[in-house]
Amino acid sequence: MDQDRDGISRRKRDSGDRPRTQAERRAESDSRMLRAATELIARHGAAGVSLARIGIAAGYSRGLPTERYGSKGRLLEAVIDASDNWFQRRLAARLEGRTGLDALRERVRAHLETVNESRVPTVALFLLIIDSAATLPELQPRVQRLNDRWRTGILGDLQAAREAGELPGNLGLERHAVLILAAMHGVAVQALIGLPGEDILRAGDSIIDELIDDLLRQG
Repeated sequence: MDQDRDGISRRKRDSGDRPRTQAERRAESDSRMLRAATELIARHGAAGVSLARIGIAAGYSRGLPTERYGSKGRLLEAVIDASDNWFQRRLAARLEGRTGLDALRERVRAHLETVNESRVPTVALFLLIIDSAATLPELQPRVQRLNDRWRTGILGDLQAAREAGELPGNLGLERHAVLILAAMHGVAVQALIGLPGEDILRAGDSIIDELIDDLLRQG
């Protein structure tokens, strides 16, 4: 199963005549529904999207999303999970062989390059994050888990840097992990409201340079 850069899986059609299995057909229909949901959320917000509309946009019946996911909330959770899982695979490849501050720099770049390259799923994800704090509180556990994964990834890089002697041992790394994540989110929001691509990446480098330099100065 190939992964496109919008964070929703795509399956290549078999070039031969072998009939697809039921599992393959189900995986394809799931992918198409999650893609359709992502695009509709990005255009209309979660409140403007119905399960029936997602089914039709994906090329299926109005009732298939309900049959497959049971409720709109569960489908929205699946959209969040698909986006997160795709990014984590991409991030793992980017971080392979890197540790400490080198890994942290690459992590920040990977997040902001994804915002720059994949606007539609990024808009959809940020809208769901916002909705989880207001109109869709049932999404809060998923969003909290997503945020915790981002924060703990940064924290792990900082801890590895301290263990390697790149950072002094007396720093409050939890606080700095939150600050770095907040800076990343701020740049992402600026990107979504029109910050040019080259400025996004330049801002990412500034986060890296200024916040890491601040860490080193505190030592």
